[in-house]
Amino acid sequence: MDQNTSSFLLSAFLVSGCILAPLRAQTSPQTRDTADLAFVCEWQPRPPITRRVIVDLSLHAGQFNRTPNGEDVRAVQAAGGRVLYQFRVALLRAELDTGAVRALVTGPAAIADAAFTVPDPSNFDAGVQIFYKRPITDADEEALRQLGVYDSARMPIPVLQTASPDSLIPRIAALPGVQFVRATAYGGCVELQQRGVPGGSTPRPGRLRSNMRLKLPGAHE
Repeated sequence: MDQNTSSFLLSAFLVSGCILAPLRAQTSPQTRDTADLAFVCEWQPRPPITRRVIVDLSLHAGQFNRTPNGEDVRAVQAAGGRVLYQFRVALLRAELDTGAVRALVTGPAAIADAAFTVPDPSNFDAGVQIFYKRPITDADEEALRQLGVYDSARMPIPVLQTASPDSLIPRIAALPGVQFVRATAYGGCVELQQRGVPGGSTPRPGRLRSNMRLKLPGAHE
C-alpha cells in the first residue's frame, strides 16, 4: 500500500469518527429527573433538570368526578405532548416539555389545576377522595384494606382520602355507603395564592394530610 493510499484511508477513518460521535450523542437517551416535583404556580421544590418530563395532570373537574376526555387529550397534543395514560378519575398522565406543563396549568387554555412529576411511570396510583352518604365507620376502612388500600385519612366530613391503584377505583366506588370517588382536589394557582400558600405549593396526590382543605360539592368559593 503506497503512502497516498494510506493517507486517504486514515483521513476517511478520522472523518467517519467525527460524524458518528455526534450521531451517537444525539441518539443517547435523555437522563430522567426522578425527583418528586409539583407545578401549580411555579415548580416546587425546584424546576426539573430535564426539558421534558412525565407528569400526572390534575384536571379541572368542578365539584364532582370526571374522567379525561377528548378535549384534554387534544390540548396535550396541541402543546406538543404525548398522552401516556388516562385514569378513571380526573388525572391524565402525559410526557410534556416543561413550558407546556406551565401552559396547561396556568395558561389561557389551561386544563389542569396542577401537575405532578412521575418518578416511576410503572406506578398508576391515584390520589383520591372517597365521599360517603353517611358517617364513616371502621367497617368502611376495613373494606378498603380488604381491597389492598391500607393508608387513608378521615376528613372532617364523611370523606376518606387515600392513594389507590387506578384499577381499584371502580371497586371502591361500588362499596356500601360510597357516594362517589374523585381525584384529590387542591385548587388552582389563584385559589392557593388567595389562601396564602407560598408559591402555590401543594402536596403530591396520595400524601395524606388530615387538615387539608377540601373543595366540597356544592360549596362556593
